[in-house]
Amino acid sequence: MSGPAILLSLLFGTSVVMTIALAIAFAHFGRQRHVLTWTASYAVGVLQWLANAAGFFLQSAAMFIVTGTALVVSASLLAIGIRQRSSRRVNIMAFAAPAAIVCIMIAVAIGFFGNQVLQGMIIPTYVGLLLLVSAASLWPIDRAMTPPEKAFFAFLILFALCQLALAVSATFIRSASEGKDLYRNILSLGMPTIYVGTAVSAVLVVAGDLAQQLRSQMRHDPLTEVLNRRGLEEAASQAIAQARRHGRPLSLVICDLDGFKALNDNHGHIAGDHALKGFAQLLILAVRRGDIVGRFGGDEFGLLLQDSDAQAAADVMERVRLEVAHLSLPKVPESTLRASFGGAALLPEDLTLEDMVHRADEALYSAKKLGKNRVSIAGAA
Repeated sequence: MSGPAILLSLLFGTSVVMTIALAIAFAHFGRQRHVLTWTASYAVGVLQWLANAAGFFLQSAAMFIVTGTALVVSASLLAIGIRQRSSRRVNIMAFAAPAAIVCIMIAVAIGFFGNQVLQGMIIPTYVGLLLLVSAASLWPIDRAMTPPEKAFFAFLILFALCQLALAVSATFIRSASEGKDLYRNILSLGMPTIYVGTAVSAVLVVAGDLAQQLRSQMRHDPLTEVLNRRGLEEAASQAIAQARRHGRPLSLVICDLDGFKALNDNHGHIAGDHALKGFAQLLILAVRRGDIVGRFGGDEFGLLLQDSDAQAAADVMERVRLEVAHLSLPKVPESTLRASFGGAALLPEDLTLEDMVHRADEALYSAKKLGKNRVSIAGAA
């Protein structure tokens, strides 16, 4: 088998494997939009390498036009998928319009002028610039890159540089034979490794996203989307350590909805679910960035308020208590929701969250005993 045949077989096989792997990931792991877009990108890549092989072995201008068009479409879909994953705005026309212009230029260069030098300059230049933009879009705005993202970013840069090197080398082609060796060497030596590396790193990014999604699901309550008991305990461990390290106050508030069982019994579990979700959102909006909201179970929630003593926490919860009665929720009768709150500050002898929970629970019990719909602080008269 000749060198070009081996090269094209490798690139074709990589595209097939990536299409299948990403299609499975999309179908079975969350149906994320960017994974579907990347699946389409590599599916077009399958067509691209088939057309490339046909063009090379049959010396067909039409197949080379299909190859160039497919490469532009595949690169555009990869770039769109990266922006989708980064939650950035995607303007389809911003990708479609230049891609269409480049495809027309390819058709004119090959179909009318039979000039493969222009083809070798136009396509790599556009794809290289598009990949550089894609790499910039991959960079997270509000966090550090994960290891899979770093690998994907690096291969995108290498892919872009390889394409731009191809475009530059095409300018040295003077005849059917002169100057082509440099172009072919860059294509045969650089492209397979970089193309496979980009594909593998993209799969690692999808796998990393899936792992992060599973970790998030393990730590979050699916109904209210706040932390569950496990997540709350993990976050509390870090918050307590940080409070001790910097000598700052930390308070825990435990709260629940008064008469939640009666609401479920009289109006159904759907009404109860709406009440829990509405109450959770109210708690999230009431606290600051960095504070922690979690659900212990049932209608009982816990809040860790950083840089807040028990009285400051009680003031925040008093505002929440007043707002609960004004929540307007589907299936929940108006003015039926009330809540009670028990707060406790971090003490020097507290070792874990359970130490604070014990005192906050006692304060909550005191609030219930005194008539509900009130805020109580552990140790307060």
